[in-house]
Formats: sequence, C-alpha cells, structure tokens
Amino acid sequence: MAGLWRTVLLVSLLAPGHLAAVDQNVLSDFTQFITQSYGIPGMYSLAVRIPLSNNQNQNINLQQVLKSDPPERVKDEINKDNVDNVYIGTRVVAAKVLKWEEGAAKAAHAESRVVDHLDHLFRESKNIDDDLVLFYVYASPCVEKCSAEKHPENILKRINHILQWKNYSFVFSKIFKPKNGKINTDQERKDALQKLATYKGEFGSIGLNNIFRCDGERGKMQCVSCSTSGQVTPFCYSDDTQPVPRQNRGWRGGEAEKGAGAGVWERVGAEGGEAGSSGQRYEKN
Repeated sequence: MAGLWRTVLLVSLLAPGHLAAVDQNVLSDFTQFITQSYGIPGMYSLAVRIPLSNNQNQNINLQQVLKSDPPERVKDEINKDNVDNVYIGTRVVAAKVLKWEEGAAKAAHAESRVVDHLDHLFRESKNIDDDLVLFYVYASPCVEKCSAEKHPENILKRINHILQWKNYSFVFSKIFKPKNGKINTDQERKDALQKLATYKGEFGSIGLNNIFRCDGERGKMQCVSCSTSGQVTPFCYSDDTQPVPRQNRGWRGGEAEKGAGAGVWERVGAEGGEAGSSGQRYEKN
C-alpha cells in the first residue's frame, strides 16, 4: 500500500480571517486513500483523523490509520444485518445511509449519523495540532434536511464540532440529486453550501475555503476548492461545469477571472469542454 502513495508534506494555507485550509493536491491523495480503503457501494460517510508530520513520509502516517482501524473491520461493522450500526474507532467513524425499506428504525443520511461522534474522535486525539480531520460524504449535503437550519435533523450545529481541530476539511464527491421528489436548482444547492460554510455555531463557522469537491475517474482523484474569490465554486453545485487544469486561467474561451481559485472550472459546452455526469442522480433516502 505504501508504494502507491507519493511522499507528500501537508501545507497549511492561512488567509486572514480564516482557519487553516489543506493544500488541494495533498487532500486529493488523502481522499483517494480513505475512499479506496473504507468506501462501500452506495451512500456512506467517514470522519478520519489523519496524523500529520512536517518531516515524515505521509505514507507512514496513513498506515497508522489502517493499523488502528483496519478497513475489513470498519466495513464489516457498518454492513452487518443490524443496519443501525455505526463504526466508532480510534481514528475512523463510518456509517452508511439508513433507509426505511431496509428495515431501519428511522431514515437517516450517512453524514448525519457520523457527525454525532466527532466528539469521540476529539477525545481520542492526543495532540489536536498533529491531526487533520477529513470529513467525507459521498454526495453533497441535501437542501431540504442536512443544510436546512430549521429542520430538526440538520447537521449544521453538529458538524460545527469539527472546528475543535486546527486542521480539518469537509469533502464530498457527487452532487446530491434525489431520485424521487423535487429536483433542486443550482441556486438552492449553492445556498446550501453557503449555509454549511457560514453557519456560526459554538466553535465558529467552518468557512467555504475548508469545503471541497473531490472526484475522479480511474483512480485519479482531483479536489477543487468550493471557494472561488469568496463565492461558491460552480463545480461544487452544478454538473454543468467541469474542473480544468490550473494553468488554464479563468473561463476557457472567455475573459480570465481574477482572484483566488480562478481557472479551476469551466462550463460544459465551452470550447474544449467535456460532457459532465448531469444525467446521473444520487439518492440518500
């Protein structure tokens, strides 16, 4: 396993008024590692406490995660016949979505089940400055429940506990699109991410610069910051945009955008663009 991962160092990028944000290339490696190690078919969520070191091969640090919480043990626990199971370990918390039709006592989104145990991971941390907490959910938080402040099952207050660590990231791969019921607009999904970023709880607000969409094909994970010049990056709420190499600044075929995050996305259909996966939908309950 160690040979699969290149030697990387964690770089913390500090901007005035914001907490630490993880370098996107490092985050791509970390996200690929945890999804390949602990991912299961369907909707699932993970909170992983990854040890950091500025002078140590990150392969060794990632092996510590596997040693403390072996993937087989994690998957066996959350896939048991008792569908209510949540795996709660030393460095990993994991859960899958609960669905009424599968015999669950109540329906619950995977990320909602994981956030309840962030305090457990915090208690397991010997030195919070030496850890990165990577909170991963397969599809982005939904508009109607997870990111709705007035909904009793929203995650806003509970995910806020991730701010107990200095280093943290909230990551998703796919844009949530329900198979049944109302189809959300791009604006609604954009507003949901903005609410997740700015909700001010007991420990402050997560910050848009700590939210990423990390996706890829054939084992090549690419992470895109959901913050572009202080606004929500279109790739994080619409499949009609696709990330492009950073050297291609701004809109391809259009005027270059200035400011942080410029040049990491383009509209599908623009010159040189590729078709997205907008026809596929992802169901949480």
